[in-house]
Amino acid sequence: MYFIDTHAHLDMIKSMTPEESVQRSLSDGVMYMINVGSSIEGSRKSVRYARQFPNVFASVGIHPHDAEDFGNREIKILKALIAGSEEESAGEESLESGSGKKFEKVVAVGETGLDFFRSLSSRLSQEKAFRAHIELATEYDLPLIIHDRDAHEEIFDVLKEYSSHKNLRGVIHCFSGDLDFASRCIDIGLYISYTGVITYSNARDLVDVAKEIPVEKIFIETDSPFLAPQGRRGKENYPGNVKYIAQKIAEIKNLTLEEVAAVTSKNAEDFFALAPFIK
Repeated sequence: MYFIDTHAHLDMIKSMTPEESVQRSLSDGVMYMINVGSSIEGSRKSVRYARQFPNVFASVGIHPHDAEDFGNREIKILKALIAGSEEESAGEESLESGSGKKFEKVVAVGETGLDFFRSLSSRLSQEKAFRAHIELATEYDLPLIIHDRDAHEEIFDVLKEYSSHKNLRGVIHCFSGDLDFASRCIDIGLYISYTGVITYSNARDLVDVAKEIPVEKIFIETDSPFLAPQGRRGKENYPGNVKYIAQKIAEIKNLTLEEVAAVTSKNAEDFFALAPFIK
């Protein structure tokens, strides 16, 4: 039995080094983890960790909070990182034309999306950046990691425009919507991902949704260092805690922990194309 943490920010964990976080998580049964970039620097680190640790994979993207400053320069850098270069200018001419070359351990684009709770960037800037990330993901045939806070309908409307694209696939990270939203997302091929929030006593709505959607469409994630599960709230989160989300899903769906670990790991392996790396 092993787990996959599909969304962590190792570079933001302060109580442990990335090396310590990875090693401790491995001892907790977390065999693989996706380190998710939410800035240019975070995306660079994500690629670096993917090179450094055999069981860490990278996603590259820029959070909607920073969408105001997102433009052609940032797109070129993300393309360079997808291609496996940490140099902003590397292959700039070919990157502009979209060579399609990829570093195999960059397994997703994101996190990207819309955040209308804090609205640190304008809605127009957020939507423009979101669309650019979608186009980047489809160009390189990579899945999309989607941040959605107080923007369910707007997120869905944008995704629906691209839903006929054969390369579009995505996951709603840290899912916070209702059953109708979850069902519509699943209908267009998206996955639903749960964090430690689902373990909280006030998460009844999330529990109700998790009861109804198939476990074959569910991922588990920590969003480390944020959103530590119940019993560890107030402490810094790390990927090893993903097992507590799996335990909650097992309880909700009347499954064994082993069953949830097996299905959610298979979901992640297929979605992020991890098969060549699975031992």
